[in-house]
Amino acid sequence: MTSVGRMVASVTVLVAALVLPGAALAKLLPQTPLRTNPPPVNEQSPSAAPGYFAWVQNSRSHPRLYNLYAQHNGRTRFRINPAGTQAGEGTGIDATTLVYTQRHGAKFSVMMFDLQTKHRFAPPAGVNTPNIEDEPTISGDWLLFHRQNRATAPGTNSATILLRNLTTGATRTLATVPQGGFLEAGQVNGDWAVFTKSVNDRRFNVWLYQISTKSLTLVPNPRDKVHSAAAVNPFGTVYFEESGSACGSNATVEVYPIGGPMITAGTLRPGIDMFHPFLFEHGSTDSFQFAKLHCAGGATDVFESNFA
Repeated sequence: MTSVGRMVASVTVLVAALVLPGAALAKLLPQTPLRTNPPPVNEQSPSAAPGYFAWVQNSRSHPRLYNLYAQHNGRTRFRINPAGTQAGEGTGIDATTLVYTQRHGAKFSVMMFDLQTKHRFAPPAGVNTPNIEDEPTISGDWLLFHRQNRATAPGTNSATILLRNLTTGATRTLATVPQGGFLEAGQVNGDWAVFTKSVNDRRFNVWLYQISTKSLTLVPNPRDKVHSAAAVNPFGTVYFEESGSACGSNATVEVYPIGGPMITAGTLRPGIDMFHPFLFEHGSTDSFQFAKLHCAGGATDVFESNFA
């Protein structure tokens, strides 16, 4: 997925055992829709926790206006972002705390929401700035998000991936790229965080960060493909998309446990891409939720793939 694919959708797949090499699993990824509506309705940016599911969606009457909704145990949805605002890219849930991107005019900020009390609140000072903050996820005390720094002079745009401890206020910069580069915050989960980085908007790689050791590891890319749309489970296993440079070009879902080997879980149909996934674990199952993008026309729907 290139920078064009910074939207969202999701897929459900059941893989009994991930033990075969990638070449042996060149089959379509089984998919179960979480939300699907015909265009112009689009769904994207899914996230989940026990009993809760959240997603971003537009409407037929307002196709350019996106709001964030949540459900408790499949009941009637309720809106998260207040009137006069929109929801931007990226959501994340830990227990009953939801983080999301809220847009007000040209301002993009990270906001928080208690799904039990339905109380909306801002993160601690220093998370939101006059710059663009988006793509948040949360795990325990840690908040992972992307910041697009507004240029103070021509050619000085830059982007960063930041990890903020909401209790101590400590902030770690995991990656920075200058203008012309690309960063996408993936997910923080337990002791691990993942993100996508490209310094020239051509070669895209996924990186895994361990919080306790402050160490960065490049997810191997021996075929020099586009690696993007990353999520991670609490044990450091990375789920991501591998594809060609064009939207929907030979896209596969790859699984990389610490130390490897990399496993191809399944392929997406030609012309289908994905973005902003979220890994929700329940019991012994990893549910890889993502927005599926139809490259021709831009329609998005949310799916989930389950990995045992």
